[in-house]
Amino acid sequence: MKSFIILFILLSINLCSQTGSIKGKITDDNVPIPSVNILIVGENIGTVSDINGNYKINLIPVGEYELRFSIVGYETKFIDINILENQTLELNVDLNSKMIEIGEVQVTGLKQQQLSDTRTSLLDLNPRSAKILPGAGEDVLRTLQSLPGILSPNDFSSQLIVRGSGPDQNLIIMDNIEIFNPYRLYGVISMFNPDVVSDVNLISGGFPAKYGDRLSAVLDVTNREGDSKKYFSGNVNASIIDANIVLEGKNPFALNGSWLISSRRTYYDLIIEPFVKNAGLVDENVTFPNFYDLQTKFVVGPYKGHKFLFNGIYSRDGVDVVSAKNRKTADSVDINNVTKNDVLGLSWHYAPNKHLLNKFVVSWYKNSGATNFDSQVLDPSLNRDDFKDVIPDTLTPYLLNFKFDAEFSFRKYSIDDKFTYLWRENIFEAGAGVDFMQTLVKFKFKLDPELESIFSSNPQFRAVFKDLESTRNYNRYRIFAQNNFKVTDKLYLQPGLRFDYYDILDKAYIAPKFSISYALDDITTLRGAVGVYFQSPGYEKIVDQGILFDFSDRYTKQLDAENSLHYILGIERWLSSEWSLRFETYYKSFDNLIKQKQVQGTEYFTEQVPGQNPKFASGWTRPVRISGDSLTQIPTNAAFGESYGLEFFLSKKNIMNESRFSGWISYSLAWADRFEDSEKLPFRFDQRHTVNVVLNYQLNDWLDLGIRWQYGYGFPYSAPLGIKPRIILADNDLDGKPETPVIATRTKSGDPTEQEVIFNIDFGSNKLNARKPAYHRLDLRLTALTNFWNLDWAFYLDIINVYNRSNVIAYDYYVNEDLTLGHEANTMFPIVPTIGFSVKF
Repeated sequence: MKSFIILFILLSINLCSQTGSIKGKITDDNVPIPSVNILIVGENIGTVSDINGNYKINLIPVGEYELRFSIVGYETKFIDINILENQTLELNVDLNSKMIEIGEVQVTGLKQQQLSDTRTSLLDLNPRSAKILPGAGEDVLRTLQSLPGILSPNDFSSQLIVRGSGPDQNLIIMDNIEIFNPYRLYGVISMFNPDVVSDVNLISGGFPAKYGDRLSAVLDVTNREGDSKKYFSGNVNASIIDANIVLEGKNPFALNGSWLISSRRTYYDLIIEPFVKNAGLVDENVTFPNFYDLQTKFVVGPYKGHKFLFNGIYSRDGVDVVSAKNRKTADSVDINNVTKNDVLGLSWHYAPNKHLLNKFVVSWYKNSGATNFDSQVLDPSLNRDDFKDVIPDTLTPYLLNFKFDAEFSFRKYSIDDKFTYLWRENIFEAGAGVDFMQTLVKFKFKLDPELESIFSSNPQFRAVFKDLESTRNYNRYRIFAQNNFKVTDKLYLQPGLRFDYYDILDKAYIAPKFSISYALDDITTLRGAVGVYFQSPGYEKIVDQGILFDFSDRYTKQLDAENSLHYILGIERWLSSEWSLRFETYYKSFDNLIKQKQVQGTEYFTEQVPGQNPKFASGWTRPVRISGDSLTQIPTNAAFGESYGLEFFLSKKNIMNESRFSGWISYSLAWADRFEDSEKLPFRFDQRHTVNVVLNYQLNDWLDLGIRWQYGYGFPYSAPLGIKPRIILADNDLDGKPETPVIATRTKSGDPTEQEVIFNIDFGSNKLNARKPAYHRLDLRLTALTNFWNLDWAFYLDIINVYNRSNVIAYDYYVNEDLTLGHEANTMFPIVPTIGFSVKF
């Protein structure tokens, strides 16, 4: 570590470059304009005007630049400036009103929410935060997990748990295209590249009518356009696990516009894989998990009110693992998987005058993949520590087989038209669209009967290992309208109405929404919202659901759409030009939730014989059949739920660029419950208390320190009661049909006369009846900035879980020799240091 610190300092010797600053005031006929985005074109430097229209940008390297001033409702203005060493340039700017701007996408990450914006629960993330947040791996979704009301299932997942709802209940949109699977590396990171994202808006409740087919939240991401002032520029970012390159420039042809191409690749397979192979843990023909993608955005215009945008994504995830014959572990795993995510989109924006804007979008999206999985796993009832030094070939009696082959394909063609009209001081929006869906799923399972017995006895396993093959073609139709009314200078109302027709259900739904914004004074705003939301079933949602339903036509026509009702009330106050405080309370009810249909099935019962040794079959009575409940793949509207809570968010924004400190503190108090089969259960990601502390501090003009600490009350889990004999079906009459229930036994120590009972973990009727230990973690990041070879460089050290907290993800249970129940905790990330750099050219 000492040598790394020395290297880190040496790399930063040149960091104190010559700098100057700029300040001024932005007005409209001498009236101050707050929340104006001020950006140095081609540089990652900018700020936002405060409530008095003032702005200031410090520590600008000496040189000539183009400064851009932009805000919705005004013409974007570009001004050339010359920054001199140790001098402050004063520049006052007057902006001209313009009702609609269809030029470059506005950078909104730092702006404060305007009074006319009635959206509640809006979390407007600066994409730069995803680049510098400690422990986030420069990932957009992981950065959002540090905001109030947003949880992560565990360290290994970038999925979003929003206010007591599952990740399948979040609508995710990128450049006006709905994305079913936004994850890469099987959920570890997301598809969003922070180097090309311009705007990230997460609405965690009460979202407006233009969004639909989800119950909980909306994540709307916009990728930025390329640099339209230079013919060629770019940046490179690399760490010990991945690399990212962005190239961009102005349209080389006569028309206005720009182009941008980015590509990312992980290289676990290039760095980690050789070490694992040399250790003999896997065979030579193994390929470690990896992904690569290519994203593009081409823009033509604006030209006479027209603008065209072309989007494309080509992405591949892959893994090929075969356990080595001389491995030191009992389990043997053979996995081959390829997952594909491809997107094509074309948008035409047309603004014939300053009052009207129309956006027409045509897109194609396909998420597909295939998996071959074959494994032999050590019987879960055994203590793995007892088999650490055993040669794998001698473990056959203790191994259970599990195999499946899977194939899926979700394809969507979409056509959308969205219309915006500004009349007086009101904004009317309407739109219509259709999705043409084709979904295919194919699963074939083969597993040991004893393993099936283990799964069926554990209430935490909801999977039904039954072969499924289904192809569905269906459409989704939508129409919406909403109007933002300015009632007074302090009061804005926005009613909205949405119509959805789900072909898969052959049913239509109407969802009203209403939101309000009221200024109590110049720095305090009250916002509220209420709305009805619907969500259709479909195979395209199983990536986030984690449950394999049979959505064949014979079942879906009997279903209703899931629905929810949101009530949101919040208040926000600016304590100063940089400090803001927000309280928000919410209530969400969920109805017609889809769950697996439960039917009457068969269970088996045995009890201990008094005076007999329970280690042997003779110590138990003959198993008898009794009636019980059995889960199926059939979907049914048989659950409902609710979530409610209070959120506190204190934010320090470095708006004037005069302070070295920025960040936020958030606290959430939340409850989330589900009601299934007349039983109240906590939601599986119910977290009562959640705290996030994010601090960024500029130690000097070349070195930044970032700290993130997070705390979460333990998630619920099902704790077992004890152990019980494993009962399987045997073919006693040799007719090829195993029908006779018997107690499973195993020969011990090679003695065929000593047949000991194999036990399962007994959960009884316990479901989510206990809590895991509290989760907490400290992450740290140091970033050094420098300039050499006429290029801007950043070198960083990122440390996840600085104090090496062992956070529990799950427990493994096993049976001890004395027939007591033992357990071992499976934990998440240990301390993980990462180094990397980025360079801009």
